[in-house]
Amino acid sequence: MPLTPFQKKLAQLLAKNRSVDSHLAGGAALHFQPNSVRYSNDLDYFHDTIERVATAFADDKKELEKNGYHISLEMQQPGYIVPPEKPIFSR
Repeated sequence: MPLTPFQKKLAQLLAKNRSVDSHLAGGAALHFQPNSVRYSNDLDYFHDTIERVATAFADDKKELEKNGYHISLEMQQPGYIVPPEKPIFSR
């Protein structure tokens, strides 16, 4: 799947915190071929445990903020973290 330049930058930053229990899923994973005509609106990462969701999010948030991004959430509960429907990332 072709990534937008913004998605590519985020994926590169978040790659530093991926591990064997971190899975990219959704449209980004299903349409991974560079010649695909489908773009995904987001990058969906899943983890094997509720605890790992929390630690991965904390690590990702720290990495993004270190690189000048502001993170806001619509919902955060154990094992489930949701950004706003139309997130605004600022630098």
